[in-house]
Amino acid sequence: MGSFLDSIFGSKIELDLVKIDLEAKLCFHESRADSHLANLVFTMLNKQRQQEFLQYMGQLSQLSEEEKIPVSREIELLRQYIGFYQDALDDQLYLQFDYQVELERDVPAFILFPLVRNAITNGYNSMQKFPVKIKIRVYEKAMLMEVSNHVNHHIASQENNPYVDHYKSRLISCYADKYDLLFNSNSHTFKSNLHICI
Repeated sequence: MGSFLDSIFGSKIELDLVKIDLEAKLCFHESRADSHLANLVFTMLNKQRQQEFLQYMGQLSQLSEEEKIPVSREIELLRQYIGFYQDALDDQLYLQFDYQVELERDVPAFILFPLVRNAITNGYNSMQKFPVKIKIRVYEKAMLMEVSNHVNHHIASQENNPYVDHYKSRLISCYADKYDLLFNSNSHTFKSNLHICI
């Protein structure tokens, strides 16, 4: 029976690879076009800021899934992305963004976005003393990212959601075994730590 099903559907390993590939593609497109942010921009912001968002989205639409971009450009796009969220959410989002690039490297487009989106959309970020904290360091052979936010007690787990699963598949697809992604939380803070060998 097993060989019959394998002949129709392929082996479990083949199915897992197909699933990883599809989820990686989905992660890329979810990062490039954040419908949650778009809805906020067009309901909460003025016409000028909406026009700036459309121009920003035009930049993003030119990037392909296979494309690598300088990490400084990735960080600048991420900075703009965060800016739109901050403008739309106003005092409902407190955030600190700290980054240093010691040596320019190319990275897959939008590889840094999902952890930030997870913190903004699933964390509790409306208290000034508990901001979302984003820290990025790029060295000669490694890139480190740490994102933390105040725990949202209205959700069971900030780690276990389809968006994070898709991101894990994208990391596998882009970096195979050259990365570590760890999550930890306590009653106050949820933290994501990403280490990529580049």
